[in-house]
Amino acid sequence: MITNKILVVDDEETVCHSVKKILSRKGYTVDAALNVESAIKKMSNTNFDLVITDLMMPKTNGMELLQIVRDHYPELEVIMITGYASIESAVTATKLGDSNYLPKPFTPDELTDVTEKALTNRKNKIEARVNQQSSVQTDKKVSDIIDIDMPFSEAEVMAATSKEYVEALTHSDMPLAKKVADKAYCFTGKRDCRKVILDGSECVGECPIEKKEKARAKSIPRIIRHTAEFIDADLPFPMSEVEQYTSIDYINCLDRSDMPRAALYGRNTIAKHSVLVVDDEPIVCHSVRRILSKQKCNVEEAFDVDYALQKMKLNKYDLVILDLKMPKRSGLEILDSIKKNYPEVPVVMITGFASIETAIEATKAGAFNFVPKPFTPAELSKVAEEALAA
Repeated sequence: MITNKILVVDDEETVCHSVKKILSRKGYTVDAALNVESAIKKMSNTNFDLVITDLMMPKTNGMELLQIVRDHYPELEVIMITGYASIESAVTATKLGDSNYLPKPFTPDELTDVTEKALTNRKNKIEARVNQQSSVQTDKKVSDIIDIDMPFSEAEVMAATSKEYVEALTHSDMPLAKKVADKAYCFTGKRDCRKVILDGSECVGECPIEKKEKARAKSIPRIIRHTAEFIDADLPFPMSEVEQYTSIDYINCLDRSDMPRAALYGRNTIAKHSVLVVDDEPIVCHSVRRILSKQKCNVEEAFDVDYALQKMKLNKYDLVILDLKMPKRSGLEILDSIKKNYPEVPVVMITGFASIETAIEATKAGAFNFVPKPFTPAELSKVAEEALAA
């Protein structure tokens, strides 16, 4: 139920008063807390729809409050406000489930706009949950009916008769003298059998169909090969023997052409991860490759979005580093395509046109992180390490 109750949490009393004044004029019921401890007490006693919290506060900060809300009040919407806005904190807050991120100072219209969006989002979530529960209850009701020709609850009929009686009911609306399972299942042969329908009974002793199958199987000569260690069906050689004469790198490059692929043979065998960097600037791709190669990563480059998507169809990657501004299509469009087709692959967005708005948009679209250009080797290495460990 939406009550339009809002809790403002900020250690500056003037901010709480201003927010309360703005939103009260719009018809919202607004309460305030000057610290996280007071806010938690108020949330335990009152059902709020939205929490507007400052990021920087003494003792427990807004990010920690956001985590507490997500752990104990997951249905609540949260808006983060701060006078120390940064892309890093915006991304972190968004990944924790922040509804919006509003830098100070903000106008009354900006505050009202994000508040309405957050409450609309909460309303949509509640309606979706109610519809889902209604659907589940409807499914349960339908599944409890014995048959389309017998719209009676199994539980009610069972209470008035017996479990055996209900299980023996058929489309004839009459119980059979002998129980016949759905689809004429024969317990003797452990299969669906037409003979059960024709004779009205199961076979006694060994199933004649099973007996014929066993006889036919014995008459067919079988060749058994231990193929577990074979490289491929077209390469019936044990991996361990081939490795003795070549190398593990050679084996990893073998495919059905029976030849090692020249583009892959000789790769660094100690590499732990495969990374694809997508950027129309070759110098950026080369820089990323040099940085991540030191982290035991095989880095492939793609200067074109279509080529990048084609490479993802042919190869498995542990991480994609994607530029936000690309020819043909934007990085956000490519991100959407990657998350739809390869949801398990983390994507780190990089851009020379960084803003808090684009960072939040990319994070909500599924990006693991958002790194502004120019970045240092340490910054990229840290983000890549976190993404690969996730």
